[in-house]
Amino acid sequence: MKKQALIIVMLVASVALNVGLAHRLRQFNRLLGITKVEPLQSGATVPPFRATDMEGHAQTVTYGEVSKPTVLYILTPSCSWCARNMENFRQLVAQRNVDYRFIALSLSKESLPEYVATHKLTIPIYASPSVEMQTTYKLGGTPQTIVISTEGRVLQNWAGAYVDDQKSQIEAFFHVTLPGIRPGS
Repeated sequence: MKKQALIIVMLVASVALNVGLAHRLRQFNRLLGITKVEPLQSGATVPPFRATDMEGHAQTVTYGEVSKPTVLYILTPSCSWCARNMENFRQLVAQRNVDYRFIALSLSKESLPEYVATHKLTIPIYASPSVEMQTTYKLGGTPQTIVISTEGRVLQNWAGAYVDDQKSQIEAFFHVTLPGIRPGS
């Protein structure tokens, strides 16, 4: 009984945090004069971005200094869909890391070290993207997967977990088979 109560409390806390983050994003968008965030379109060019690494050091992530496209996976530690989708993402990394550079970007630093340890992420992970970067890349909900060429051109952009048609599109694009999302708890 105590275990169920703890799970319910954690679920309520997760929902509250996600609602709070969504509210903050809407406030930033209003300050910037953005009323509706349209998804980042394939073919758009994006600049390098600045964020902090896991040690808290400011870093600039560029695309032209590597010889393969970058897969930028946007997440938030409190996002239940990010956690449910994580096995898909880990499998994608395992199957395609020779042909793509994988980077994770968390929109929140809160509980990030624990999240990384729990999900055994071994790719570069950044946090605290600037409001300018969030606006330019049209970031909002999580998870989000953006494939960016070495020239900084968006090749693909998928918003959400890898389910249904989106899972099929991702499998076709990367020529992989993914396990599907973990059932909700």
